[in-house]
Amino acid sequence: MRIESVDVKRASDREYAALNAFMNEIRAERLPEDPPVPLAEEIRRFQTTPTFIDVFTWIAGEGGAVLANATLTVERAGHNTHLVEFGIAVRAGLRRRGIGSQLLERIAGTTGEIGRHLLIAWSQSTIPAGPAFLRRVGARVGLESHMNQLDLRDLDRDLIRRWQERAAERAAGFDLLVWTAGPPEEYVEPFAALIGALNRAPRGTLQVEDFHVTPEQLREWLRTARERGYERWTIVAQERATGRLAGFTEVSWHPNRPKILGQEGTAVMSGFQNLGLGRWLKAAMLEKVLRERPEVEKIRTGNADMNAPMLKINYELGFRPYISHYVWQAELPQVQAYLDSVRPTKLAGVI
Repeated sequence: MRIESVDVKRASDREYAALNAFMNEIRAERLPEDPPVPLAEEIRRFQTTPTFIDVFTWIAGEGGAVLANATLTVERAGHNTHLVEFGIAVRAGLRRRGIGSQLLERIAGTTGEIGRHLLIAWSQSTIPAGPAFLRRVGARVGLESHMNQLDLRDLDRDLIRRWQERAAERAAGFDLLVWTAGPPEEYVEPFAALIGALNRAPRGTLQVEDFHVTPEQLREWLRTARERGYERWTIVAQERATGRLAGFTEVSWHPNRPKILGQEGTAVMSGFQNLGLGRWLKAAMLEKVLRERPEVEKIRTGNADMNAPMLKINYELGFRPYISHYVWQAELPQVQAYLDSVRPTKLAGVI
């Protein structure tokens, strides 16, 4: 089996088709209820990345087919300059044969070359081989979370009406701004600062720092989402007297998966809590979705298991655990020690 580095921004049509077929195979395990991703969408995803993010990709293949792949994502945004994120996927019938270790060797080598030392990876309960591999490597779980899912048939519509009525009393000094194509230019800078409220979310024992989004980075994220075909809605609570942005919630939707909506970040700035803004924002967004996206059947969101305030709101709405997620971390010397221990058997004979 040959392992090669691939520039996914400039791959050949044949390479794109092979990668798309393989990744849909893995997605069918990871998200068994979801439809496959069309080739054209996959190509757009590969070719559109913010300029401050580097993505390294390796594939293990045979006869033109992709049998495994690995990605290493390096964010150069001025924070968390000590870490990288990586992912490894191997076809189900080929696991426990050392292919993952061979790919991990490429990841570790590149991580060392760029001067970083902490490796972060995600796993999910639908593919048990992932956490089993990460444990063998010596990685530790830094955060436990779930993808929680709301079936809109179970949504209590009277509840979201009551939340909005109550907000009219508790948050009478605020207005809601609704954006369907990103913030207007005059709001880009204050909204980039508002996103920083997400730093208050629990991080468990993960060795990560606060992130800070600049207006330029926000514009790039929005551009990337548009180029990938996503529609993103944002609702922001603004204090009428001062014009300050106090909280926000966002959702994303893709026409290739019309029945599924992604609930993205929701946060309220310190100093504006306990006014019912979080519930108001969520309720207003749900009402908009029900009115303007009748094809949506399920809404998904990711929540840390220790994020009690957000879980309370989501559980009241009817969100329920769907898939368990774990965020792992490992120091580079630890990964290299593992690779040294398996090299005579697992890493021999790689072309």
